[in-house]
Amino acid sequence: MVLKNKVCIIGFNYSYKVLYKSFQISDKFNIIGISGKSKRDISSNLPFKYFTSWKKMILQLNPDIVAIGVPPIEQEKVLLFLLKKKINFICEKPITNNAKKLNLFLKLNKKNNKVIKLIDLNFVTIPAIQKFKSLVNNTKIDNNTKIKIDWNFKPNSLSKISSWKNKKNKLGDEINNFFFHLISVIDFIFENADIILKQKKNHFYKFFFTIKKFFFPINFYSRSKKNLFRISIQNSNNSIILINKSKDYHNNYHIYKNDNKIYTNNFKKNQSRIMATKKILDIFLGKNKTLKKYLEFKNGLIIQKKINKFLCLLKKI
Repeated sequence: MVLKNKVCIIGFNYSYKVLYKSFQISDKFNIIGISGKSKRDISSNLPFKYFTSWKKMILQLNPDIVAIGVPPIEQEKVLLFLLKKKINFICEKPITNNAKKLNLFLKLNKKNNKVIKLIDLNFVTIPAIQKFKSLVNNTKIDNNTKIKIDWNFKPNSLSKISSWKNKKNKLGDEINNFFFHLISVIDFIFENADIILKQKKNHFYKFFFTIKKFFFPINFYSRSKKNLFRISIQNSNNSIILINKSKDYHNNYHIYKNDNKIYTNNFKKNQSRIMATKKILDIFLGKNKTLKKYLEFKNGLIIQKKINKFLCLLKKI
């Protein structure tokens, strides 16, 4: 008989739609409890215990790993508890925009080397982005290279207007929430790239990122009339483009090389998110080591530090 890792899930909306299904398709995990804010009709049909207190659930069930799927303001308390109790976890971004709390997380993270701490930066698990990274690795970048990054989206394209993802006081504005993803993608594809804030006008941001002392532009706009995620690279020999124009920023990616389409990434709703979580679970099981450093909590803290730096600069503009 194979011993399964006992899992507790915190949160009931995203957690139930994505995290629950990701754990469910693996034979290495056994969900023993899930927590939400209030009793629900569906709770009586669940094959595990339902709690209205995440802390009570963890203390009572003693899980091997905790998956967090709640808004960041609520997540801060959970992370502090798990780090102090030395419990394995998968968390979401953003982590915190509070400098003192971030420093505390950094200290606690260093003390817990044996604890598996992962962050769901799921963009780096998207097959098209991984494929594009392999192309970039074989592309020479010098002073003749042109690289441009654009991410434009409609205000309501990434979530409902009423969602925490559109509320600055809940860490859901474009920089706290969505730019976090973009930094994770840039770090993943280009390695050791530094990002500099150049300009802000209303909801349009212009950044530069540097590779080998070369500067390349990033245009980030959260009030666009059309959705666009694009990374284009051109040198004297080749041009490669990663592009997504759809509402679903997880799916419908296309890769072009010298104007020829060479790859398409297309999934059903939530399928790529479930696949992404599955890859994170593989890291917990000791597999997929090439992705590990990008999905460790430590990397999330590094990105959060960059985000907080931008937030401080924006106050001065």
